[in-house]
Amino acid sequence: MINWYGCFALFKRECRRFLRVWGQTVGAPLVSAMLYFIVFGGALGSKIGMTGGVPYTLYLIPGLAAMGMIQHAYQNASSSLVQMRYVGMMDADLLALPLTPLQIVLAFMGASVVRGLLVGGVILTVSRLFFDYSIAHPLLFVAASLVITALFGLIGLISGMWARSFDQISVVSHFILTPMVYFGGVFFSISMLPSGWDTVALLNPVFYVVDLFRYALIDTGQSTVHLSASAAVGLLLGLFFLAVRLVDQGWRIKN
Repeated sequence: MINWYGCFALFKRECRRFLRVWGQTVGAPLVSAMLYFIVFGGALGSKIGMTGGVPYTLYLIPGLAAMGMIQHAYQNASSSLVQMRYVGMMDADLLALPLTPLQIVLAFMGASVVRGLLVGGVILTVSRLFFDYSIAHPLLFVAASLVITALFGLIGLISGMWARSFDQISVVSHFILTPMVYFGGVFFSISMLPSGWDTVALLNPVFYVVDLFRYALIDTGQSTVHLSASAAVGLLLGLFFLAVRLVDQGWRIKN
């Protein structure tokens, strides 16, 4: 009999871990979002003007929310696994638990989804202080939010399995994810990029994830909905099966 209670217990433990540090989970993204809105929306918004057919401040809102969800979904799973490795609990918490690899991946991914959605909700709530808006496509918005947080929760899980220290987690975050996020159209339309760089942006999978989320929220995007959704869901499924396989093999879990 499959032990789903154990999977839920691991999920709850991961949620309680980030809920104990409200300042880091909610306070930091709240302050960052307000600063971005003040600097980019307030100081530069009037000079940039319309972007993608909407005011720049409105165009910025889904980008900032997506960025917060990406960063915190990734950080949740990756930091948890590195912390477990640091205190010598990796084998006991993963290999020795009566859980299948599928359940372990679901537990970590689920907690990352919860944290990402919490951060995204905070940013979207604060954004109403700067621009009043409504969700254009509610069902697609929910689906896109789940895909973003689950996708980067899986990336965090795989990175956490690979990393031996917090420094290595930071390397992935700063030198891989951050450039991908910035070139993913978080702050601008890729049509603003110099010739050649727009092609580079189109090869960036994060662009399609952010574009899908932006379309769902404010009904504007730079790619077709079907292409963005296919790219996002395809990447999610690929990483999910990869994560399950890596956990099943015990890849870099044993010290």
